[in-house]
Amino acid sequence: MVQATDQEVSTRWGWYCVQTLASKESLALLHLQRQNFEVFLPRLTRARRHARRYDTVLAPLFPGYLFVRMDPQRQRWRSINGTFGVARLLLAGDWPLQVPPGVVEALLEACDASGQLRSDQRETLQLDEEVRILIGPFADRVARVARLDAKGRVDLLLELLGRSVSLTLPRSAVLKTA
Repeated sequence: MVQATDQEVSTRWGWYCVQTLASKESLALLHLQRQNFEVFLPRLTRARRHARRYDTVLAPLFPGYLFVRMDPQRQRWRSINGTFGVARLLLAGDWPLQVPPGVVEALLEACDASGQLRSDQRETLQLDEEVRILIGPFADRVARVARLDAKGRVDLLLELLGRSVSLTLPRSAVLKTA
């Protein structure tokens, strides 16, 4: 019997992307964990409007997707496609498509133990930079940073009805756009 070297073992193990059914990321996460897969669902705090009120909820960073760490040569990866909440495992031909090394690891470092993106790990903002608003009535809109203060607040310029509107939000309420 031939033993695999450490290098061969490390290249087989990797992170793979799983597409979930609409709004079923948590269900897929639970059932994949029950099958003893290592699963990662990065989340962040987002604003939600419900019954004329705004509140914040923990939402997936990539809606409709999560990550599974496995060795496709040793694990029964085809069972992922039959898991509750899962639409499909992303494939390249007949074989699972591995996420490039370092991508998921960087996300893991930026998140806490529960998978929530830490606000202290978000990039530092610069003046005149574009950010996405995460909470309030302007959630998911893009604005420009006008001023940063020492108390953790950000003054933003938001294009609304053909003119720039100024608003101030906590630093944790915005996320730098890519």
